[in-house]
Amino acid sequence: MVNFRNAAAAYKSLNGLICVYKPPCVPIKQVQHTIKTNLCRDLNELPDRPREQRVEIVGATNEPMTVKLVPNYADDPLVCGPRYIHEDIRCSWATHLGLFSSGVLLLGINEGTKLTYLINTSRLTRAYKIQGQFGKATDTYFWNGKTVERAAYGHVTREKIDAVVAHMQAAHQKAMYELSGLHMESQATYEMASEGLIRPANSKLPVIYGIKCVHFESPNFTLEVQAVNEYDKYLWTLVHDLGMQLRTSAHCTGVQCIRQGKFDLDVALLRKHWQLEHIVDNMDRCRRILEEHQNLMKPESARLSM
Repeated sequence: MVNFRNAAAAYKSLNGLICVYKPPCVPIKQVQHTIKTNLCRDLNELPDRPREQRVEIVGATNEPMTVKLVPNYADDPLVCGPRYIHEDIRCSWATHLGLFSSGVLLLGINEGTKLTYLINTSRLTRAYKIQGQFGKATDTYFWNGKTVERAAYGHVTREKIDAVVAHMQAAHQKAMYELSGLHMESQATYEMASEGLIRPANSKLPVIYGIKCVHFESPNFTLEVQAVNEYDKYLWTLVHDLGMQLRTSAHCTGVQCIRQGKFDLDVALLRKHWQLEHIVDNMDRCRRILEEHQNLMKPESARLSM
């Protein structure tokens, strides 16, 4: 754990990327607000710079006067307020996580906001665990929506789920190559695939790179999905489509982001660790990850695109 001599040294170290675990039903803006509040609190508790002094001349004007230094009360935190406030700390996210989603969230602090912009434009793949439940469909495809359909699910087996998700993955991969104008068995396609994942040219077009069922205990199941340009409603729709293809109905009960690029759950700070010392340590850990994988944030123009 890092020990700081004073608040000024601690503040200067707050420039970089951090990885936190966003709880479900907590907006990203509230995560930002909590982190800023905790950082300001911890900074203000550290030893501060010496209080400014002012020159005071005392004595009668017709006699020799005395010049002395006295504390400047205008510089007292009790008068001017805390040294560090929210406006002193900049914080931005790399990619958005919806209100009901939880998991890995990358945030940039102060100069680290530049890194979040690079990550956003690099469009790193993210991995999710998506929980679903058979037997009911809602108007929002999520558990909090209005029930619009109920169906039997006793015929659904693990083998049938695996077959459907394999078909869904193949369909997404085929569409990905078709939109790129390449033939699946051509040399150009092989060379593009060997150099890395193909990113869609449109940043709003979701692409699924992998999908599989990792847990099934009827009526509940869990899918693991690797995607780019995804968003909450799109992931909920995958669960709904799976239910339709299995001749039943299904809705999503939870979404957890377990990895973004090389940042996984092991790196993410829990809410109880959103404190200055842990944040600075995590910032250093994220910096080492970025240095080990220098091509992680390669400019989009240098990437292969569709």
